[in-house]
Amino acid sequence: MADLAYAAPSSTSIGIVEFARTLVAAFGEDVFTVIEETPERLLALPGIGPKRQQRVTSAWAEQKVIREIMVFLQSHGVGTARAVRIYKTYGDAAVEKVRENPYRLALDIWGIGFKTADAIAERLGIARDAPIRAQAGVRHVLQELSTEGHCAAWRDELGTQAARLLEIPAPIIAAAIDSELAEERLVAETIAERPALFLTPLQRAERGVAGHLRRLAQDPPPWGPIDAEKALPWVETRTGQVLSASQRTAVATVLEAKVAIITGGPGVGKTTVVNSLLRILAAKGVEVLLCAPTGRAAKRLAESTGREAKTIHRLLEFDPQSMGFKRDAEHPLEADLVVVDETSMVDIVLMNQLLRAVPSFA
Repeated sequence: MADLAYAAPSSTSIGIVEFARTLVAAFGEDVFTVIEETPERLLALPGIGPKRQQRVTSAWAEQKVIREIMVFLQSHGVGTARAVRIYKTYGDAAVEKVRENPYRLALDIWGIGFKTADAIAERLGIARDAPIRAQAGVRHVLQELSTEGHCAAWRDELGTQAARLLEIPAPIIAAAIDSELAEERLVAETIAERPALFLTPLQRAERGVAGHLRRLAQDPPPWGPIDAEKALPWVETRTGQVLSASQRTAVATVLEAKVAIITGGPGVGKTTVVNSLLRILAAKGVEVLLCAPTGRAAKRLAESTGREAKTIHRLLEFDPQSMGFKRDAEHPLEADLVVVDETSMVDIVLMNQLLRAVPSFA
């Protein structure tokens, strides 16, 4: 009777438990049949009017739909947590949508990838060489390449890899690529006179990063001119550290640049360079924000600089409800300088989100 108890109002003349008992006492094992087929019989019970009857029958109908969807999904190998996400995304049309194209799950549902969708498709009897499988497989290969740091793949190599992985003839894969391009899930570009293919979000992110870097680089630094010949001896005195020739060059270069990358292997003195820069710019009243892609990296950055450092997600104020960031081009970060540690760990999509939140004069 849990569903009936859930359906009953929380504050009525008849309590939830008593309400459920009244229904069972009145209709016995036929209670569910009554609710579904002859709900008007509920009106004969004491304390039940048209509004309560409507609430009971509506709630029962909704719960029945949810149960049917969950049973369908779980019978095809979908766990409870994923089934709930599917229902929340598709609602009452969940079964229809999954039957029609289970591979859409990899596009629409967080936490469901090609392999899971492919297993569901096999249970549903979808042919291994079906066009929808070929299309999803092409996207899967590109997604796998993105985990290795690639935003794109050569078209001929993508076709070969997808055909081998999916065991689908090359002509079907070629047609799948054309369909994905037509549906704008893939973008074609020519790179070095050779056709290449991108997943649309990655292509947009890559172009976004390039555009934001150009935007940021075209203005002078907000802290104005700084004489490195005076600043370098000053910071060495304050820190008690003598900078090497390469470190002095790095500090001087960054002081004059709007966008800069400090790189080098372990132990070459990158942290010393960053700390020297922060000490010089702090003396100029520059507002600084520090961030890194992971919590551990942010903690190390904070420890090495003595300043607060956040993860990029926290800095951009990630909102789990909207799955978006509160800090963006319209609500940019409030800083003159943004320092990002371990940038090699930042994927292209997150880097685009970060750069769009950096104001032009930061």
